[in-house]
Amino acid sequence: MVHSNAGSLNGRVAVVTGAGSGMGLATVKAFLEQGAYVYALDISQDNLERELGSEDNVTVIALDISDSAAVNEAFDKVRENHGKLHALVNAAGVSVPTRRAVEWVDDINHRMVEAMKKGEPFAPEFLSEIPDEDFDRVMKINLYGTFYTTRAAVPLLKAAGGGAITNFASIAGLVSLPMPAYYPASKAAVVGMTRSNAGELAPFNIRVNALAPAGINTAMMNQSGDDHVQALLSLQPLKRLAEPEEVAQTLVFLSSDAGAHYTGQVFSPSGGAYLT
Repeated sequence: MVHSNAGSLNGRVAVVTGAGSGMGLATVKAFLEQGAYVYALDISQDNLERELGSEDNVTVIALDISDSAAVNEAFDKVRENHGKLHALVNAAGVSVPTRRAVEWVDDINHRMVEAMKKGEPFAPEFLSEIPDEDFDRVMKINLYGTFYTTRAAVPLLKAAGGGAITNFASIAGLVSLPMPAYYPASKAAVVGMTRSNAGELAPFNIRVNALAPAGINTAMMNQSGDDHVQALLSLQPLKRLAEPEEVAQTLVFLSSDAGAHYTGQVFSPSGGAYLT
């Protein structure tokens, strides 16, 4: 039986990574509105303090999500203060690892869009130009970071009698898109880990799902330039970027009792670009 307040998070304890901006920040605010206590994790102390420093029922923790020791310390604080956890949202991620890589991808996207406008063929080449350290960095943040937080969260979720984990994948991990391989590789791996963990943790009433967004109006999306945005929108029946607050409402649903029968699923807020 689902009660009328099934979508509420009142009294729940949550951890949200990537909480200083974008969809992570929108999720923190949505969780607070629903009565949760939130541990907000992000690499930027300045962003956390500026956006959430004056909020009640929030503990901000600045860390690099790819540092397993720092992640364990953050969850030790959750254990010391609350002894349990009801929801984990893994929103931290990066599409390109450096400013140099951003400029490189922007240039290719610009030339690709210009060729599309002229009806000319264009075959971008990424593989030969990706250095080891760029591939490693993206995988460490997007995949390893999600693994580190999940591993640290599970004992606390079990202590609560169950809960929900929602991981951020991407449409890039589900379909063929011309871009540096490190990003779709990391996000496809997140999908695989989500499904594996969903099967392992179901007996403990812990649900594990993933979101695979396309174009969302975030700083990470906009740093890629208008050409990249327009190329993505060309794939979508809905010709607009989604707002982070829209995605956050899906996180509320999946993290609450309203989403109690969903696990191992990949939800794609993609404006119709990905259909299953």
